[in-house]
Amino acid sequence: MKIPLPSFNLRFFNLAMGAVALVFTMDSCRPKQEKAGVDTAEATQETVIHSNTLDKEQSNFLASQTTSPIHWQAWNSNLFQQAASERKTIFALIGSGTDANSLSILKRLNQSPASCNLLNNHHVNVLIDSNIHPDIEFFTAALCMRSRTPVATPMLVWFSYEGNPISWSPVGPGSSRDIDELISRMSNTVYQVWRDDPDYVLKNSREDFKRRIEASIPPPMEGDTTGLNMRSIRQVASLFDPTSGSIDGIGNLSPGRYINLLVRAAHHPDSSDSQSAKYLNIASLAADNILVHGLIDPLDGGIFTGIQKTTSALPQFIKTLRGQAFSMNALYGLYQATGNISYLKAAESILAYTEKNLALPDGGYLLGIVYAPNKSQDNPCIWTLEELESALTKEEIQIANVAFGLRGLGNIPLVDDPDRSYFRKNSLTWKVAMPELVQQTGLDPATLNQKLESITKKLAKLRTEKPYKPFVENLSTSGSTALYASACVSAYRATSDPAHLDRAQKTLTFIRENFFDETGKLHRAKFSGKLNDHPATGADLTLVSQAALDLHEVTLDPAWLKFAYELHQSMTTMLANPDTHYINEYNGANYPQAYQTEMYITLSALNNDSTWSLAYANAKRLSLRLADEAMTKQAKALEKVLLRSSSSAPIASIDFLTAESMINRTCVYFKAPVAPGLLAAACKKSCQIIAITDDGSYPALGTDAGQLPAGTATVVSHGKVIGTASSATELDSMVK
Repeated sequence: MKIPLPSFNLRFFNLAMGAVALVFTMDSCRPKQEKAGVDTAEATQETVIHSNTLDKEQSNFLASQTTSPIHWQAWNSNLFQQAASERKTIFALIGSGTDANSLSILKRLNQSPASCNLLNNHHVNVLIDSNIHPDIEFFTAALCMRSRTPVATPMLVWFSYEGNPISWSPVGPGSSRDIDELISRMSNTVYQVWRDDPDYVLKNSREDFKRRIEASIPPPMEGDTTGLNMRSIRQVASLFDPTSGSIDGIGNLSPGRYINLLVRAAHHPDSSDSQSAKYLNIASLAADNILVHGLIDPLDGGIFTGIQKTTSALPQFIKTLRGQAFSMNALYGLYQATGNISYLKAAESILAYTEKNLALPDGGYLLGIVYAPNKSQDNPCIWTLEELESALTKEEIQIANVAFGLRGLGNIPLVDDPDRSYFRKNSLTWKVAMPELVQQTGLDPATLNQKLESITKKLAKLRTEKPYKPFVENLSTSGSTALYASACVSAYRATSDPAHLDRAQKTLTFIRENFFDETGKLHRAKFSGKLNDHPATGADLTLVSQAALDLHEVTLDPAWLKFAYELHQSMTTMLANPDTHYINEYNGANYPQAYQTEMYITLSALNNDSTWSLAYANAKRLSLRLADEAMTKQAKALEKVLLRSSSSAPIASIDFLTAESMINRTCVYFKAPVAPGLLAAACKKSCQIIAITDDGSYPALGTDAGQLPAGTATVVSHGKVIGTASSATELDSMVK
C-alpha cells in the first residue's frame, strides 16, 4: 500500500524507474565522454579479499548474520574511506530484528550463492540495523518518497564512496520472493555503469543528492490557521470503516496510535459534544475490532504489532515493546474515558505480558519478538482445523470454533490472502467478547474461563513444539523504554493504582541510570549490558523528556521537571538549528557521513516517531511550567511546519495531532503545599497538571500566582480561569 504523500513533496518526485530509483542515466542516454584513465579502470576491477566482520555485541539482528557468506560489516566511521581506497561502491541493506521480512530476506540471500558472490565481488557490503540507526532508515525512506517509490522494509541502497546515494529500493513482503532477481538487476546495473565511468557516477550522484536534500522541509504555514488541526483530526477519524472494522491507509502504523489520537481529540476544547462522542465511538469500534478482537494473542498473551494487509484477521506476528506501549496507552485512555471494563482487562493483560516476556534481568526491556516469518508454511501462529482438533477435546474445539472464528478452509479472508497462501489455515485471535461467548456456549462464566484456560495452555505448548522458533531481539533502546514508562503513567491515571506509578518511576529511573555515559549524554541503545557507542537520536531525547514530563504531572516532583528540561536543552544544543529551530535526527557521530534527517512526519510503513511533533509538545509543556522564552520561540517555529504537514497528510501527522489534543487540554494549576487528595483527583481527569513554582511564569492565571491559596487547584480552560477548587468534588465539577 502506498503511503499518503504530502503535496509539498511532489515537486521532488521527478526521478523514478518503477520500484528502483537511479540517479544516473544509462550509457545510451548520457553525453559521450572519455573513458576513465587506466588507473581508475584498474582500481575499480581490483579484487580485495574480504570477510564478514560483524560482531555479536551490538544486537541480535547483527549477531544472527556473523556467519553469513556475505561479507557484511557494520555501519562505521571508516566505511567510505575503505570503499574509496578500493574504488568500490557500497551496498547497504537496512533492516531489523523486529521486522519479519528483514529476517526472511537475509535467509534467502544467504541461501543464494549467486547473490552472495555478486555482492561480495562488486561492493563493500553493509548491514544496517534500523533499531540502532532509525535515522538512516528514515533517510532512505525519504529518498523512496521523493522518487515516488512506495516505502517498505527492508530497504536497499547503493552509495558512492563519497557517501552519496546512487540507487535505492524498498523490498517489502511483495518483493521478497524475487529478491535474487532484484539484487542481480540493480547490483549489476550499478556495477556496470560504475565500472564504465566512475567519475560520471560520482558527479551525478553528488549533484542529484544535493538537489534532493536542499529543500526537503515544507515551507512554514502562514496566515490564519484557525480550525486547521480540527479538520485534520476529522479526516483521520473518517479513515475508519465501520463495515469492515478496518482503518484505511494505516499500513504498519500501530492501531493504538490511531485510537489514542481519537481518545485525546475527544477531550480537545475545540471538539463539540457531538464530535467528542463521535471520536470516542470510533475509538471504541477500532479498539473492539482491531485490538481486543484482532491483535491480542490468546496463547502467549500480549498484542501483535499490527496488521499485515487490510483486516486484523492476518496480524503481523511480531510483538514489540513499542506495540505494547502504544496499545496500553490507547486502552487505558479509552477505559478512563468510557468506563468500559473490557478495555481495562485488555490493557492489564498486555502489561502482564510485557513484564513476563519483554522484561530483562537488569531492569530494562527488550525490543521485541518475531513469532513467525511471513511464510505460511513456517508460521507457528497459523493452524489448520485438523491440528486444533487433534490437540483439543471435542467440547474444547466447539468453544474454540466460536472464540477464534475457526473454519475448515481457514478464517483469513481473500482480501488479505488473494493468492491463497493461507488456504485451510486459521489465525488465533479473539473474535467474540466474553458475554457473547457465554451466550453461544451456554456455559457459566467460571466454567467457560476454566475451559478457555485449558485450551490456550494446550495450544501454547503445542506452538512451542513447532519447528520455527521465535527470533528475540534483546537490544534495548532508551526511546522505547520511555514509551513504556509513559504508558504506565497512563495506567496510573486511569486506575489510581500506585503499582503503575511505581513501575513508571522505576522504568524512567532505569533509563537515567543505564542509558547515560560518564559525560552525561543520553545514548540510544544497550545490548548485553553494554551501552552502544552512538548517542541518542532526536526521537530518543524527546521520548525520554516526554516521559519525565508525564511523571512530573502525576507526582509534581521537581526533579522530573528538571530532568525533562535538561534533556530538551541537550537535544536543542546538539541537534537543533539555532536560527530555524529545525531538528536533525542525529549529529553523525561515529558515522562515515552525517546525513540531514529530519523526522517531522510519521511514515505509516515505518511506524516511526515524529521528533518535531514530540519536541513541539515538550517545548509547549515546558513553557507552561518554566519561564524560558526560547521554548515558546522553538514551539512556534516547529508548529508552522507541522501545520503545513498536517493539512497535507493528516495520518502522517498523527503525533502532531495527538500532541495538539494533549497540550490544549484543560490545565489544573496547583499551589504548594499540594493536597494529595486533590492531586489524585486531577490525575484521574484528562487534563494537564502544573505546579506553581517561583521559577515559572503563568500568564493564563490572570493574576499573581503567588497570591493563590495554598493547597488549592486553579482550573484554566481555553485560556480562561474556570475557578479554584479546594476539594475533589469541586475539581470534578470544573474538569469534565
